[in-house]
Amino acid sequence: MSNRVDIEVPEYTQADVIRITSVSAKTLQNWTDPARGILRLSQESVGKGRRRLYSALDIMAVTMIAHLSALGVSPNLVSQLFYERDTKVGDWLTAAAENLDKEYICRIFFDADGLFARLIASPKDNDRFVYDDDWADQRFAFIQVSLTRIASFVAHGINDIRFDETPDDQKSETDKAIRAARDDLFKDRKKAKLP
Repeated sequence: MSNRVDIEVPEYTQADVIRITSVSAKTLQNWTDPARGILRLSQESVGKGRRRLYSALDIMAVTMIAHLSALGVSPNLVSQLFYERDTKVGDWLTAAAENLDKEYICRIFFDADGLFARLIASPKDNDRFVYDDDWADQRFAFIQVSLTRIASFVAHGINDIRFDETPDDQKSETDKAIRAARDDLFKDRKKAKLP
């Protein structure tokens, strides 16, 4: 996921999204229902009888919503961070996907007024939000999410899909060896019943 255009191009099916994120089909359909307004896809209305396609950015949004939902945050509130507030979490995810070597952290705050987020893109930003006097009298809780890890997770999932779709005679020996080693690692992990 090296450039912005590729990240926003809808080219992945619902099955691909489910495979990468482990979100159920029913949940994904619920989140993408225009009446609910939780997830606004890169692809415009698909029309009757056509397949809905998702962009890599859409998959990152699904991953983040799923992660925060598992922590008890309402998907509707998470959606607000993407679409209804001054916060531009989608832009931050795009920046993280374009630069996986840099750590982008989204700190999501909860207070009496609801939910808001700040991007922590450097240690200086982190110090400012932790030690700034303006925050001293505030009462709130926060969750911190690594946008870089979400972008990397989705990139690896997309690479797996592309690898599986590539004919065997076009796969390099290095790619085959890496995939085999990874598969062996996962088999051992399942045998050991690790999380």
